[in-house]
Amino acid sequence: MQPSAAMTHWPDTLSSMRFDELYVLVEVAAAGSLAAAARRLGIPKSTVGRAITRIEKALDVALVHRGQGLTDHGRMIADLAAPHIAALRDLASSAARAQSDAYGTLRMTAPHDLGALVLAHVVPAFSQRHPGVHVDVELTMRVVDLTREGFDLALRVAPKLPSSRLIAKKLAALDLHLFAGASYAARRGLPTRIEALAEHDHVLFAGRDGRLTVALEGPRGTVRTNLRGRVTCNDFLFARELIASGAGITALPWYVVRSELASGRLVRVLPEYRLASKATVFVVHAQQDDPSRKRELFRSFLLEQAPKLFAQ
Repeated sequence: MQPSAAMTHWPDTLSSMRFDELYVLVEVAAAGSLAAAARRLGIPKSTVGRAITRIEKALDVALVHRGQGLTDHGRMIADLAAPHIAALRDLASSAARAQSDAYGTLRMTAPHDLGALVLAHVVPAFSQRHPGVHVDVELTMRVVDLTREGFDLALRVAPKLPSSRLIAKKLAALDLHLFAGASYAARRGLPTRIEALAEHDHVLFAGRDGRLTVALEGPRGTVRTNLRGRVTCNDFLFARELIASGAGITALPWYVVRSELASGRLVRVLPEYRLASKATVFVVHAQQDDPSRKRELFRSFLLEQAPKLFAQ
């Protein structure tokens, strides 16, 4: 079909047509008539008619026969517009999904024990729920500068976080109990009273020259005692493996020793006592005017899973 004189001026008139009007035209072509298109769209037939009339005025071309079917020009324009209308609908749908779901890379950092014993259980379930997110985890004992180094969030363990501009949410309070390896218990026996702790080897998390004074809470209230350690470290997993290998006694949170107690590698020491000082697990992130969707989803998921992960 040869273009009419009016059709050669279409580029000058396209700006006056709207997406919704062309969408109606495409639906009329698919349905076969204005009335059928109105039923498909769930709108009055008069609304369909007005949309077609506006396109006809913009292009100065008749699009509909009196019998309400499309003219040759009408079908040609509908065929040309259809793929573009479909692409715009896909774009709108994708934009809506992007608002409701998350995508991109989520960078986080955590100590080795929280990575191995907490994040390793949370990340797979989160990834299944949000497949558009790539999770990048760096396990380190170093306190990372989240903003400068480009991390979305961090897990940190401390009695109390220092004052900063970071936003921190408490995941769990950790009670620290005393444990020893089964091999150590067989070789040295286990203390049955607080005073006997001083006669045993310990793995310490602080102290000077292998000595540390600790406070324990139990049936007698708070009791202080002096401990002697041949090893000092700063990692729960490392301390767990040390005592499992017979290095002595140490204080650990329940989530670190749960499987080892079940297997018999570790045993409780003075089970009625725990350290008076508590540790707390925090999820930390920088303050942002436009919060990351993927970060907010992961933080909420982590808070949802935390009770069962840290439960005794």
